[in-house]
Amino acid sequence: MVIGSFPVGKLLIFGMKRVSKPFGDLLMWMGKHHPFIRHYVIIPPAQLYNTFEVRSKLRMLRLKQPRQIPRLSPPIATRLGADMLSEAFVFGIGLGFIYYEVSKTYKKNQKQNQEIEDQRKALDKRVDCISADVEQQEKEIKWIRAALK
Repeated sequence: MVIGSFPVGKLLIFGMKRVSKPFGDLLMWMGKHHPFIRHYVIIPPAQLYNTFEVRSKLRMLRLKQPRQIPRLSPPIATRLGADMLSEAFVFGIGLGFIYYEVSKTYKKNQKQNQEIEDQRKALDKRVDCISADVEQQEKEIKWIRAALK
């Protein structure tokens, strides 16, 4: 499914990105004014990301891995962490939309399958009734033939 062919999808993605900007700014403000949130919520993911990024780049360049990766400065780590958390927020919203659509489709398919199963059971019941009628009629035909002889 290509999102470019659906203007509503483009509009939705644009709206989600617009929503993430104030959320990122709020995280940035909280990072500046609340040391607990800055040190325990915003900076650790940024430092971890920096470590993984540096190590992966060095590995791709086939360079020697250092024992200690230099840490980011607090303002840079705060900005990077706020950006990462705002993107995670947008990603979570997108996952929520996907989960909603999948569950809606699943319920619709389950309802259709239940209707088909009900129709099949009704047809089986009718076939059983017809089979019983045919057996009864065969017995009556045998009785009439025996009576005619």
